[in-house]
Amino acid sequence: MPRSRNHRLLRGLFALAFVALTAPACVSKPTMQLDHAEITGIRIAFPPSLGILMTVVVNVHNPNSYDVAVRAVRGTVVLAGRYPLPVDFQAGGEGVWLPSDRTTQVRVPISVPVDLGYLLLRESFASPVIPYRFSGRADVTATRTFRLEADDYSVDDHGVVSRQQIAAALGVPL
Repeated sequence: MPRSRNHRLLRGLFALAFVALTAPACVSKPTMQLDHAEITGIRIAFPPSLGILMTVVVNVHNPNSYDVAVRAVRGTVVLAGRYPLPVDFQAGGEGVWLPSDRTTQVRVPISVPVDLGYLLLRESFASPVIPYRFSGRADVTATRTFRLEADDYSVDDHGVVSRQQIAAALGVPL
């Protein structure tokens, strides 16, 4: 009987050691840095709404030795220092997978109301660019195998978008 108990104990310790050696100890936080923003046209959505499609491109570096996925990005874009817009990007499927020890661009779409686009063009007539600040958080899944989830990987960075891009999306000559 003692042999059976020792055998089970040994099997249990082996299983525990296997999990400890193969599972990541913890997810190292990916670093997120704003790269740029693009204005790519008009967005028509349902219920009926019309907006300028602005895509914020974020460089995300995964320092881990395993892949991680960005499931969602939430936050705020503040245009011209005073016009906040919500950010609520939900990646499709399993998310945007980031290879280990690499930097990957994650594209976060934002809809800018057309009225705000016209207002920004009028207010920034003396400048070729419109500043913005992107503050947000990402939800991340670590490893395809274990599906460890962690939230609140943050980014807070500034950038500019050109007046020319907004004017082109609206079909307005500068």
